[in-house]
Amino acid sequence: MAGGEMTSHAVDSTASRPTPSPAARRLTSALALVGACVCALAVSFVVQAAPADQRVARGVTELLVVGVPIVAGLYALGSPHTVRSGAMLLSMGFAWSLTALAESDESLPYSIGRVAAWLVFPGLILLMLTFPSGVLDRGRDRALLYALCGVLTLLFLASALFVVEFPSSTPWATCTDDCPANAFMVVDREPAIVGRFLTPARELLSVLLLSGVLVSILLRWRAATPLQRRTIWPVVIASSLSVVLLAAFFVARRRGEDASTVETLGLLWGLCIPAISAAFLAGLLRRRLLLGQVLADLAGHLSSGLDVRRVRDGLASALRDPSLEVLVADGPVHWRDSDGRVGSLPAAGSGRAVTIVGAQTAPAVALVHDTGLEADQELLGAVGSLVLGTVRHHAVAMSLAGALQQLAQSRRRIAEAADHERARIERDLHDGAQQRLMALRIRLSLAEELLTTDPKTGIGAVHELGDEVERTLDEIRALAHGVYPAVLNDRGLADALRSVAADAPLPVHVQLRRLTRHSRQVETAIYFTCVEALQNAVKHAHGASGVWIAVTQDAVLSFEIRDDGAGFTPPPETGGNVPGHIGLRNMRDRLEAVGGSLVVESAPGHGTRISGRLPLD
Repeated sequence: MAGGEMTSHAVDSTASRPTPSPAARRLTSALALVGACVCALAVSFVVQAAPADQRVARGVTELLVVGVPIVAGLYALGSPHTVRSGAMLLSMGFAWSLTALAESDESLPYSIGRVAAWLVFPGLILLMLTFPSGVLDRGRDRALLYALCGVLTLLFLASALFVVEFPSSTPWATCTDDCPANAFMVVDREPAIVGRFLTPARELLSVLLLSGVLVSILLRWRAATPLQRRTIWPVVIASSLSVVLLAAFFVARRRGEDASTVETLGLLWGLCIPAISAAFLAGLLRRRLLLGQVLADLAGHLSSGLDVRRVRDGLASALRDPSLEVLVADGPVHWRDSDGRVGSLPAAGSGRAVTIVGAQTAPAVALVHDTGLEADQELLGAVGSLVLGTVRHHAVAMSLAGALQQLAQSRRRIAEAADHERARIERDLHDGAQQRLMALRIRLSLAEELLTTDPKTGIGAVHELGDEVERTLDEIRALAHGVYPAVLNDRGLADALRSVAADAPLPVHVQLRRLTRHSRQVETAIYFTCVEALQNAVKHAHGASGVWIAVTQDAVLSFEIRDDGAGFTPPPETGGNVPGHIGLRNMRDRLEAVGGSLVVESAPGHGTRISGRLPLD
């Protein structure tokens, strides 16, 4: 990627290491069983067919050549980010098992085994060029692969139709002068051009192209991030050794060196095949360990709370990217960096890549990093998910702390309201009913004296006392009505709201849908909220033609009180008492105390709508 470009992509916060499905686990288990059987059959065939003095060496070689790619492939299949490499390693192991047939004394199996050794090269080269992602880059790498496939097809596979016998001194067969004939030969005799030109040309081209593959790997290693270099260096070393040994083997065989030297070089080069597979496995294991180390270091930085600067420093150190930046979403379009500055994502031309984690949810996290890290989506996804999880945990913790603070304030206001209500009741009893009862007691004494001295006047006084008793009873009823209305207790919320509507000075329209009886706490909360809203409308909704009260019972109990009066500007929900709006705060406290919520909608000149919802258990 050009240095002046900027790329941006999103990573699913749950996809860094998804759990394999049962079907995937069953498939992996089946492949492991098949791989074990194939490896055992190949080793058994080689051990039985090889000369007695070479059986152990050939058996161990075949076990490594077939078994190591299969084991590495099975491990790579465990991660969705390396499943392509795993499939190629498995295919290479299964295909290489056919080389065991080169130990056969029969012409056809022997020929199949020799040709199979050539067919594995495209997969091996593809693995070298795509490790660890399994994706082949366009340009140089693709040209190298196509060139190798062309050489293999035209100079190796095609030559099998014209040669009498395959070259001796191969790591895949122990026969020397008594090897079976080539079963694929279609001409009567081998053309002279094969030995003089074709064989040297294909060996030279093979070494040159493999050297080109090695150069490509080295260039990719040089351009990789420091963290990626620590992952792919085993593959670089194994591939370099393979190319050097293959060139030495071709040269020694062409020059007719001592048979033991050629066999040794051939064996060493043959062992490079499992060595390369083992390097892939080591690279994957090392990558997993590095990923665990990075996450462990990052978790240590996150353990003391969300400090974005501390997280940024930890990530920059772990990922070997000093200019890495961590951005936390601050609204729909802005982001806050580790220094607390608010801005936008980097613009095109910054030379940086952006990975957004949790793009479909809020909050989200963006990592601004080196473009070389884009090749390791698993690492970015895991790191981003850990940071996002911490951000969300911090947001939930702050929200919970705010809710607990509001709950504490609400409880304090409810306690204060209860104290004020008790004081009001005590004051009303002392100043009203108690004074009347004391006056009644005095007048009863006077009436008693009049009945003795002036019975006629005393009887009149007793009749007057009856009227006073009625007024005292009315006052006590009114006092009790303010605490808990009798109609609400006896007949429920529906009749209680209709009773309030009937006594209101404004036209009140009550609409009830599927309303049934509920607990005293629920009915009391809705009743007094509606009464408070109605009283506010009577006092403040100047010019209102009426008030509409609607209560609906479904999965939740919802209600609204609206008017078409003057309206007002609702206060912000600050959690405290706002002067002039204590009634609204009291309504909200009543509903929140029973698990409900209240919404106030109003604007000057557009009336007022107060609505609430209570969940029904």
